[in-house]
Amino acid sequence: MKILITGAAGQIGHRVVRHLAARHHVVAAIRAGDISGIECVTMDIAEPLSVRIAVDHVMPDAVVHCAAMTNADECEKNHTLCRRVNVDGTRALAEESARVGARMVYVSTDLVFDGQKGDYAETDVPNPLSYYAETKLAGEQVVAAISAGYAIARTAIVFGKGGIPPRGFVCWLVESLRAGKKVQLYTDQYRSHFYLGDCAAAIGLMLENNLTGLYHLSPGRKESRHAFGMVLAEKLGLDRSLIETIRMEDLAMDAKRPRDCSLANGKFVSATGFEPTALGKSLEYLKSEFEE
Repeated sequence: MKILITGAAGQIGHRVVRHLAARHHVVAAIRAGDISGIECVTMDIAEPLSVRIAVDHVMPDAVVHCAAMTNADECEKNHTLCRRVNVDGTRALAEESARVGARMVYVSTDLVFDGQKGDYAETDVPNPLSYYAETKLAGEQVVAAISAGYAIARTAIVFGKGGIPPRGFVCWLVESLRAGKKVQLYTDQYRSHFYLGDCAAAIGLMLENNLTGLYHLSPGRKESRHAFGMVLAEKLGLDRSLIETIRMEDLAMDAKRPRDCSLANGKFVSATGFEPTALGKSLEYLKSEFEE
């Protein structure tokens, strides 16, 4: 397949590019610069004309839409830009993809849930707490309304070294601990921490198995943020004493976060036979990534 991947400099998009490039003709859509060894096209998802020009240039068979404004607190401060990127940009890309007959996989988030129950299945009703999550859910609805044969990949929070430059929760955590800085992690917030390599592989399976509709991508387990950080520090040989406990009510943030937005993965596993990497093994992979 010829696959156009948006947000290719981001954490998930960059790893998806590397994963799929081994078997398909991948074109990475980025706002500026390039990715070594990968064909790239310039695209600003917030500019409809830029989206059209890029899609016309590539003429893809499929589009994986990873581009988004993802900093929830920044989204809370700038609703206009957040909607322009996450909703209007997604609409423009869905329309252009439909025009050229490209299938679309839209990457969404576990944060569409309010965190009241956890272990969410695809049949559970979303209830976003933040503006970021609200716009990602709106993006899901836009894609479902416009795209024929669409697929929505709601991903759990990912961990791994990905992006240009590498970014995300784990990069912040590892860099802080290596620098001897104290960090605070929640004991009462639960997520399905999903290895980035597994996430990229799962998105690849969605494409290659021609899946349509909504799927939750996760390891099918959950840990508190604090418990995850402690295991990570132990596996990577970092100082666990630098990790302090904190509760959600102890820290004021612009965007509300759900207490438990962990995802069940049974539907996806049944459809593909996907086997998530065990946490210990995935942390070994992570250690290797940070040693490169």
